[in-house]
Amino acid sequence: MPSSKSFLRQNVLPPLLIGLLISNLVSSPVIADSAMDWVQRMSDAMRDLNYRGDFVYMQNNRLEGMQISHYKDEQGEKEHLLSLNGEAREVIRDNQNLTCIWPSSRKVIVDLARKNSFSPIFIPDDIARLEKFYQIKLVGKDRIANMDVVVVHIDPRDQYRYGMKFWINEANGLMMKSSLLDENEQVIEEVMFTRLELFDGDNKPFIDTMPPIDDNFTLVRYHSGDSSETFAADNAWQLTDTPGGFWRESVLRRETPDGDSFVQQMVYTDGLASLSIFIEKKTDLTQSGVSSMGAVNAFIRILNEHSVTAIGEVPAITVRQVAESVNFQPQ
Repeated sequence: MPSSKSFLRQNVLPPLLIGLLISNLVSSPVIADSAMDWVQRMSDAMRDLNYRGDFVYMQNNRLEGMQISHYKDEQGEKEHLLSLNGEAREVIRDNQNLTCIWPSSRKVIVDLARKNSFSPIFIPDDIARLEKFYQIKLVGKDRIANMDVVVVHIDPRDQYRYGMKFWINEANGLMMKSSLLDENEQVIEEVMFTRLELFDGDNKPFIDTMPPIDDNFTLVRYHSGDSSETFAADNAWQLTDTPGGFWRESVLRRETPDGDSFVQQMVYTDGLASLSIFIEKKTDLTQSGVSSMGAVNAFIRILNEHSVTAIGEVPAITVRQVAESVNFQPQ
């Protein structure tokens, strides 16, 4: 019986094609960098390079086209996100402010800028911490938008966080695609670039940080950059059972828009996943329990006449554990 190689050579594949296949197998470059190196390179590229691109965002079986422009200079990062279908929306982020614009409803909201606070393009932070709670491995190569990419799989080691896959541009380190994966490795959220333009040197995409709005727009300013608008955190609110690997990244306490009370927000992250805890006075409409929308889960608990809400792109078990571990301990 002829060998499989001779069978293919004689009966299926013409000699030229065999030669091309063998040549490709021999000459294909080996991925020299580790998975951690690629994730770090991607994180640096998405924050440091100047680029503009169109991408498709998939969540809840819905597709949304968006455009992102990003640049970094001596003043820091600036980013502009524009919806390309559905209701018109724009989001502008700089070092200080996050500005959301809804032209159809003629409304503008200004709030504090935070990392990964508005964009579906999530970039890992504090890469060195990830390995303890995730298995990070290279799983191959692919092509996205006619660009060669390296594929990295970030697999959680426990039930408290989702997994992710990143398709990373071999040439410049930019993320070309990302998938958020549930415990069954099913995609629950996905971003994929269809066009990406890189600006070299001092060139940068134009980002208008003061978009044209007139007196017919309603301006809601949650934060103007004045530090007097924030208040010292109420340290009586404590977390006693945080899932392993999550640390408190920030805490913010400020007045509600009506000025009658305060809302305190605590942000926890493990370098990849993040969640927020909001503590404020409960109202007659406050209902405890769990809710979800796509990858986002939330759990509300009533404690000391306050509503405690844990919310984030983490499994339901995580937000429930976090909300139930919040205690009020008078100082």
